[in-house]
Amino acid sequence: METQIERLERLETRLAIESLNADFCHYLDCNMIDELVELFTEEARYSHGLRRSCGRDEIRRLFTDRTRKGERTSRHMQTGLKITMRSPVEADGRSVCMTFACDGLPPISPATPFLVADFIDEYQYCSDGRWRIRKRHIERIFTAPDNTGPVGLVNNH
Repeated sequence: METQIERLERLETRLAIESLNADFCHYLDCNMIDELVELFTEEARYSHGLRRSCGRDEIRRLFTDRTRKGERTSRHMQTGLKITMRSPVEADGRSVCMTFACDGLPPISPATPFLVADFIDEYQYCSDGRWRIRKRHIERIFTAPDNTGPVGLVNNH
């Protein structure tokens, strides 16, 4: 039987991981690259289709390059987070993210989802007391007709 302290720790962990995911969406949409990169462990792996980034430096380069291509407006809405604890310092997560994205400044019309994807994650509790993303794989489920693939691949946004 779970003790009250164990229940509180489980709740605290869940809230921290929910906050981590909310921060990811917010920082990405607001082009807050330094804050975004801090959400990952040093050796993190971040993949979307054929695009692979390993470590904070490659992740930083991916999102920095994204901002160099001109104005891009996006909004990421994440829901359905399912967390499985593997140990007190490791967890797996799976959630759904719907993205609206377009090159240019708002207001954007029409408002059509650009991508609906599953986020398949591994989280790590770090020595500084923060949960971070150790691995995130984006699995494309629904795509808009003009969605040519992950940002950062040749011939893509």
